[in-house]
Amino acid sequence: MSVTGYSSAGRSHLAVEDADGVMRDLSPWMERVGPLGRELDSRDATGVNDAAPRTAAGTELAQEFTLSGRWDDTPGIGPDAVLSGIVGRTVAVEYGPAGNGTGQRRVSGRFVCLSYRISSAAGEPVRFEARFRQDGPASLGTW
Repeated sequence: MSVTGYSSAGRSHLAVEDADGVMRDLSPWMERVGPLGRELDSRDATGVNDAAPRTAAGTELAQEFTLSGRWDDTPGIGPDAVLSGIVGRTVAVEYGPAGNGTGQRRVSGRFVCLSYRISSAAGEPVRFEARFRQDGPASLGTW
């Protein structure tokens, strides 16, 4: 039995709304994103006469995800230009784990950018990391 999967580098698509409200494709710089999807709270719905525990889905939880990759300060399009201007702001995010072709999975929603950090080590490329927290419902659909 063969299992097909997708590597995140080179196939995934991730766009983030910049401070001017323009969706910017950060896929060329992205190395890691996740986890990102939908998650619900659960409630114990076990009744007195139930033979086993029962669970009911609750409200959607505010998930967090991290985006990281190669840092670039190209004006207007690089991750530094996009992410440095949205810390503390709620922005739209669109994620396609297998790309953004017609029919591919799409996760989208509004998220608060909680942090944006830059790091480097001697002899290593400069990297960035941004952390986001969900603000409202996330949507699982297709492109």
